[in-house]
Amino acid sequence: MKIPHLDPEFARSRKDAWPKAFRIACVLLATIWISFFLAQILPITQFGLKPRRFEGLIGLFTMPLIHGGWPHLIDNTLPMFLAMLGLFGNYPKLAKKVMWQSLIITGLLVWFFARPLNHIGSSGLFYALLSYLFVSGFLKKDLQSIGLSLLIAFLYGSLIWGILPGQPGISWESHLAGLLTGLYLSFQTRKEELPILKDWRLDEGIEPGPFDE
Repeated sequence: MKIPHLDPEFARSRKDAWPKAFRIACVLLATIWISFFLAQILPITQFGLKPRRFEGLIGLFTMPLIHGGWPHLIDNTLPMFLAMLGLFGNYPKLAKKVMWQSLIITGLLVWFFARPLNHIGSSGLFYALLSYLFVSGFLKKDLQSIGLSLLIAFLYGSLIWGILPGQPGISWESHLAGLLTGLYLSFQTRKEELPILKDWRLDEGIEPGPFDE
């Protein structure tokens, strides 16, 4: 009987990527928190993403760093940490490309199609990374990615309602844009950085009997 399992060398290289992934996730969160504290003394919240305004394009890069208050910041902190950890831990070779493309594509969708407001917060990027991890796990048959995504979905499953309009003070457009971006990127990279599997025989070393083939 053959059972597929991760190639030991591939599993070792993936395991070695997690400490670096942890550091990267911590640096990102530190940057978001420092930006929040700076916003208490400097008017940086005005540099969010403003749809269809040329000066609003700076928000492609600043939107995920700006938050409107403590509840907004705290709600986004742990989900962003887990999503970044999963991305750089599971797909270290693809992670930078996926993160930057998630940032830019999500931002451009908001800039072109969202309401003419000042859109701030990292939840759009979080939706992109989570949907990328979840769908990529199935497309690549990557059980580790699926498991982490299911854990995040279990903890924050109610976030799916964030893509629906009607909630005051919520940029549902950035949530929806992030979700669609993650789906698009997961299909674009479905053949890249695939887990390397080997077959392990349960009956290895056992002499075949009269009815064995």
